[in-house]
Amino acid sequence: MNFQGNFEGLALASIFQLLCNDEKTGVLTVTGDDDTSRVFFNNGTIVYATASLKEARLGFLLRTNGVISEQQLKKCLDLAKESKTHLGKILVDKGYISLETLKKYNIRQVETILYNLFFCKKGKFDYKDEKLNLKGMIVTQLNPMKLILEASRRIDELSVLKKCIPSDKMVYKMSGTVPNKNEIKLNANEWCVLSLVDGTRTVRQIINQSGYDDFAVYKILFSVISSGMIVEKEEVSLNGEGDQGDYSAIITVYGDLISVILKTLTDELGGHTSDIFEDAKKDLPEQSRQILKTYSPYNDKRPNLTQISNTMVHVSPAEDRRKILITGFNEYCYRILKNMGNILGTETLLNVVDDLEKMLGYVEKYQTSSVEKDKIVNDFRTIIMEIKTEFKPKSKGGIFSFFS
Repeated sequence: MNFQGNFEGLALASIFQLLCNDEKTGVLTVTGDDDTSRVFFNNGTIVYATASLKEARLGFLLRTNGVISEQQLKKCLDLAKESKTHLGKILVDKGYISLETLKKYNIRQVETILYNLFFCKKGKFDYKDEKLNLKGMIVTQLNPMKLILEASRRIDELSVLKKCIPSDKMVYKMSGTVPNKNEIKLNANEWCVLSLVDGTRTVRQIINQSGYDDFAVYKILFSVISSGMIVEKEEVSLNGEGDQGDYSAIITVYGDLISVILKTLTDELGGHTSDIFEDAKKDLPEQSRQILKTYSPYNDKRPNLTQISNTMVHVSPAEDRRKILITGFNEYCYRILKNMGNILGTETLLNVVDDLEKMLGYVEKYQTSSVEKDKIVNDFRTIIMEIKTEFKPKSKGGIFSFFS
C-alpha cells in the first residue's frame, strides 16, 4: 500500500494509528516546518526514525549530554562515512559508549523525532510499503498508540506552558536574585537548559542547542521562571531616536549590568547585599544621588523607570538628560564595584569584572550604533580599567597593591 497527501492538526496521529492497526511494514516520510523525517514501521511497530534536523541526531544528543566529546564524535562520523557503518556501532566498537547507552539514546532519538512530528501543525506525508533491512541496526520497539497518547498529553500541557512563554523568539536572562547556588535543586537536564540562558539566546536557540525537544525545554523554562531564577530580557534600543523622556533602554542596559554584580553579591553575602547598593548612593554627587535615590536592583523595571523619569523632568539642560543619566549610573556602578572589592576581595571582584566585560560585548554587538551606546560601552570600560588599576592581584611576594 502506498499513499500520500497533506495533513493538518491531529490528522498525522490518525495516519500512525492506521499503520499500526494494519500492521504495516514500510517507511513513512513526513515533511513539515522545514524538516523532513522518516519513520520505519515493522509489522505495525515503530523500529527506527530519522530527521534532517541535527538536533534529533544520535551524535548530537550524545555530545550535548556530555556522553562523548566533540573529537570522539568527529572521529566516529568520519569512520562511519568511510565504512558506511551506523554511527552507533562505531561508537560501541571504539569503546566510547556501552551497548546499553546506545540503546537508551537510540530510543530517545526516535522519541524526540516522533514528538516533534506530532507538534507539527501541518505538512505532507508519503507512505510506501517496503521491506526493511534491519541487519546490524539497534532497533526500537515503540507502540505508536502509546506515543500518540503521550503526544496528546504533551500538546495539551504545552498549550498551557505557552501562555507563560508565548513565543520561541523570547530571550531570557538570569534574574540576579536566585538563591545561593548550593541551595538550588536542579537535575542534570535542568542545569543543561539553564546554562544556555545568557540574555542573548532565544527560546528556539536554547531548544536547538540543548538537544531536547520543545516540550522538555518549555517545561524546564517554565519551572525556573516560576521560581524567579530567570526573567524575560526586553528588547531595547539605544538608537536615541525615541522620545527624549523615554529612559527605558538605558535603565534596562544598566539593569542587566547591575544584575551581574547582584548575583555574585547575593551568593556571597545573602541578605546583606542591599547594604552595598545603598552605601554606594551615599557617596554619589548630589544630582546623581537624587536621580537614583529610590532605584533598586531588586525592583522590576517599571517602578525604577517611573521614579527616574519623574526625577529627570527637573534635570537641566533637557537636551543632556540622557547623558546625565548614563553618567549617574556609571558613578553608581563604580562605587558598587569598589565597595564590593573592599568587602569580598580582589579575586571575587575581578571575576565579576570579567562577566561585566562579556555583557558589554553583547551590548556592543547587538545594539544599534548610536552616541548613547558608544558612551555606555566606552565609559563603563573606563570604569573597569580604573577598578583593575585600584584592585590588583597579589604579587608573588604577597604584597597587596591598592591605589585609591
